[in-house]
Amino acid sequence: MAPARSAALALLALAACAGPGRAGRNPFADDELPVRLAGRAASLVGHAGRFEVGGARLNADCSGFVQAVYEAEGVPLLRLVATAAPGERSGVAGLFRAMERYGTVFGGGGAWPAPGDLVFFHDTYDRNRNGTRDDRFTHVGVVERVEHGTVVFLHRGGSAVVRGVMTPDRPLEPADGDRVLNSAIRQKTARGARVDLRDTALAGALFAGYARLDPRRIPAELQPGR
Repeated sequence: MAPARSAALALLALAACAGPGRAGRNPFADDELPVRLAGRAASLVGHAGRFEVGGARLNADCSGFVQAVYEAEGVPLLRLVATAAPGERSGVAGLFRAMERYGTVFGGGGAWPAPGDLVFFHDTYDRNRNGTRDDRFTHVGVVERVEHGTVVFLHRGGSAVVRGVMTPDRPLEPADGDRVLNSAIRQKTARGARVDLRDTALAGALFAGYARLDPRRIPAELQPGR
């Protein structure tokens, strides 16, 4: 393995396993957590394979990525999900239920997300394999920033962590000239064929909502460090 690649992988491992919150400090103690979450997510762009945080191995999928980002910053997201959605088999649905219980979910009406918020999508794949687009909460990412009406987010795509974009006011448009408006996040139809970008494979068309944890709603026994 080339030295440069070894160094890059070492940095990714540190990004996934270390963090201010993991040193015993309350991640909610200051206003910098949103920025740290967004930065943590961005540091993992290109990462493939499973995620590991504090000895816990997380799935190499979109929910595992979100869990790794939050846990690395000291937010006990795994415990919150386990409490809010015991027995839930869908990682994305479990995250949404935890956010409903311990935070706020929103979207539309002119509300914009902040860095570190979660962004959820419906129907990014045919989870129940019935050939119909009726699968709720199938994908999730971490918001990095909002830029000129376009939400830039990080998510674990088909093979690695990548950036995506979504423009809620123009949900069915992939681009405007050189400006990308919506990333394609549903890559295959139920029959396994590639979908056209003009189909509802775009992030804006599949948008389900944003979510943000509220530390005031997290019980004392579930607070970080307990």
